[in-house]
Amino acid sequence: MSRPSAAAIAGAIAGFVMSMMMMGWMVVKGQSIWSMPNLIGVMWFGPEAAGSAMSVATLAGFLTHVVTSVAMGLVAIPFIRDLSRGRTTLASVAYAIASYPVVFALVLSWANPLMVERTELLPMTLGHALFGLVMGPLYWKLRRG
Repeated sequence: MSRPSAAAIAGAIAGFVMSMMMMGWMVVKGQSIWSMPNLIGVMWFGPEAAGSAMSVATLAGFLTHVVTSVAMGLVAIPFIRDLSRGRTTLASVAYAIASYPVVFALVLSWANPLMVERTELLPMTLGHALFGLVMGPLYWKLRRG
């Protein structure tokens, strides 16, 4: 499989897994399972989208996360393309964790300040680490058939 195809698929799947983890975290905290995708949907629909019910904003937030995850997979290619499986995993985890503060500082601080305000550091960092743990080995496997 080509590098871009492998990276896009690995990024999408890793983003889905990360979403499930973060949605589960919200349930553990006693909040709605839809809280995180709704919070992402605030970027498109404004602060009123940050509710607990499933809505168009939920779907938009989830789709935004998937598209962003595909983009993250594609941007990772130069960092992981010719590494061993173990190094691909380590590089993917480091890349995913490092991307979190960069994206929040450079993009979300102006595009979705409510998300920045309401997002907890530890679960979001763990979510990004999980993204890297899924993306790296999956990319490696897809590239090698």
